[in-house]
Amino acid sequence: MCMNLSATLRSLDYSALPLSDYSRRYILGLLPALDYHLLIYRRTLDRLLDALGREPQRLTLVDYGGGHGFFSLVAKERGVGRVVYVDINPQAAEAAQAVSRAIGQGPDVVITGDAATLRRWSGDTGIVPDALAGFDVVEHIYRLEPFFADLFAIHPALPMMLTTGSNPSNPLVCRRLHRIMDEDEHGYPGFEGFLAQRRRYIQQLHPEMDDASLDRSARLTRGLTFDDIPAAIQNPKFKIQNSLDPHNTCDPATGSWTERLLPIDAYRNLLAPHGATLRVASGFYNPFGTGAKPLAARLVNPLLPRLRCLAPFITLEINLPRAKQ
Repeated sequence: MCMNLSATLRSLDYSALPLSDYSRRYILGLLPALDYHLLIYRRTLDRLLDALGREPQRLTLVDYGGGHGFFSLVAKERGVGRVVYVDINPQAAEAAQAVSRAIGQGPDVVITGDAATLRRWSGDTGIVPDALAGFDVVEHIYRLEPFFADLFAIHPALPMMLTTGSNPSNPLVCRRLHRIMDEDEHGYPGFEGFLAQRRRYIQQLHPEMDDASLDRSARLTRGLTFDDIPAAIQNPKFKIQNSLDPHNTCDPATGSWTERLLPIDAYRNLLAPHGATLRVASGFYNPFGTGAKPLAARLVNPLLPRLRCLAPFITLEINLPRAKQ
């Protein structure tokens, strides 16, 4: 891809592209920090390619939860032979394709679906990905057990790099995310909150329940979808679902978690049945621009590999071969 990707993406007239209002707002909100996001994508990809030790053009790489598709563009810029974009949101997939058409380059395959959809596609085509990368997606997946099971069914030692802003080691990040979670749970002006949605649903299922029982059931089903609530409240031993972090909450309609925080050991436990290895790498702050914040970022960033408690995000490096020295 012979272009300045940052300049090209900034130059697009997004008002003229066939995007949903949400996708357009999301991309326009990303543009002020575009160089930072592209740097995250490039460093992640370079780390992955270095560890795999193979020519990019020989690889099939999955951009999982690809959203706007910018990482797919970076992968094609770097010369990756086959890029498979996957996102469960049809509007996101349409946006990624619209941007790719406007640029004249993009993912080679676009899949609208989840890990199970990717597994079926791989089985149907006989194409086995060499690696997978995902950005700000793992913290939103409702059930990680089937997610990893589907991916390891494709490739039993699939190398993955999953970045997440939900860094459980950074107390400032945790405090900020807890506030966001609690707002989604209890509501804010213009949004009633997940708690109220669950209570109303339970009341429809059990109109005989008194107010105290409804309140208790709604509170204890925090972190469950409407599909899973009926069986839960029928269980006499039912307890709150978020013992790992009681602030965690998800949209009961879709199962999408609000920036879920999980201890690193929880990821290790999820991966252990698959014999997968895990290394956690610290992310870095935005070094671009002028002023105090970029200057502080440039001073702090070299220290972050040893200070995960200060990192703004982390990367879960799963089954990643040790990079050549």
